[in-house]
Amino acid sequence: MNRILNIKNIEDAREELKKIKVSSQGVEVMAPKALGCSIKLTGVKLGAANILKQEMLGIGGDAAVARGVVNGKEEISDVILLGNADKIKKLIKKLNYQTIFDLPKIQADLQEMLKDLLGKRKHSLNCAGKNLALNKTRVMGILNVTPDSFSDGSKFIGLDSAIAQAKEMIAANVDIIDIGGESTRPGAEPVTAEEELKRVIPVIKAIRKFSDVIISIDTFKAVVAKEAIAAGADIINDISALEGDENMLQVLQENPNIPIILMHKKGTPQTMQINPYYDDVIEEISTYLAERINFCETNGVSKERIVVDPGIGFGKRQEDNLKILQRLKEFHALGVPVLLGASRKGFIGKIYESTPAEREDGTLATTAVAFESGVQIVRVHSVQSNVRLLQILQAIKDVK
Repeated sequence: MNRILNIKNIEDAREELKKIKVSSQGVEVMAPKALGCSIKLTGVKLGAANILKQEMLGIGGDAAVARGVVNGKEEISDVILLGNADKIKKLIKKLNYQTIFDLPKIQADLQEMLKDLLGKRKHSLNCAGKNLALNKTRVMGILNVTPDSFSDGSKFIGLDSAIAQAKEMIAANVDIIDIGGESTRPGAEPVTAEEELKRVIPVIKAIRKFSDVIISIDTFKAVVAKEAIAAGADIINDISALEGDENMLQVLQENPNIPIILMHKKGTPQTMQINPYYDDVIEEISTYLAERINFCETNGVSKERIVVDPGIGFGKRQEDNLKILQRLKEFHALGVPVLLGASRKGFIGKIYESTPAEREDGTLATTAVAFESGVQIVRVHSVQSNVRLLQILQAIKDVK
């Protein structure tokens, strides 16, 4: 029966070509041609934009540029390359001979993006000596030991209840347990470092007595991160992307085997939902996160230690949250693993009326979107249901 093939990645393309008995050499040549793509380049100089346009046309693709580029009236233009992975490979090769108008930098960026298109980028994290392979979507379980969490309130503030929850997560095959001692929900009041330490350190120490599960500490305070690492934490999850405490950078420099999760947000928990606005939410989040990655690299924190989180619900309107989910794949262009934290958040309650506890169905939907978008980590409240969902999705994906 004649049909349109649903080819999502290079492996799908190879499999379909093999089915019709294409030669092994032909499979490798033709598979990239099945991967249609549109690549946006921002702030391209006039000369480079014209060269990219000409080169793409010459290899059977195209490039969209601002209307004033062709007649020389626009000195800077964004460019959208239109083609497939094969044409991007050819364009990269053609750019070997171009050394002007910042084209070498564009070529290097295209080479990195091609790795994602061809499935050649393989991420893993060294978490205080424990290797976490990110060859599939991993589950980070949320353990809030706070009295005012938007979802679990004071449910796990007692040490015994927190430990019981951690054991339940481990039994459900959680990959990371994320421990937080300060609520960052919209409107939450800040707590002192002393209070935060009182809440999280006993829990980390207690878990370490019975498990070597990877633990992340959800904090933007350097002193809390430092003490948490000494107690046994393996990752720092900083919602401020190192902007909340200037000493956090030193903690990372002193602990070279500790990864950092950088999140995008606007404002503080007290102000972030007061009329947030974006002209282009994906572009603005991506630019911010790229700047924070560059800050880390400039200051001795390698890219191999970084994970990014677009920050669902942190200074975002309803349409912004949905746009982030719709275009999650675009954050892979940052060249680091991506984390999604959408579990039980308010945008789900705006789609169907619900309390946080009633938003598990919506959370599972976002986890499915994350899986399809190649997101490496999902941060969730209900570990077992998300682990099982991902097992089903992975089994479907792995079928040959």
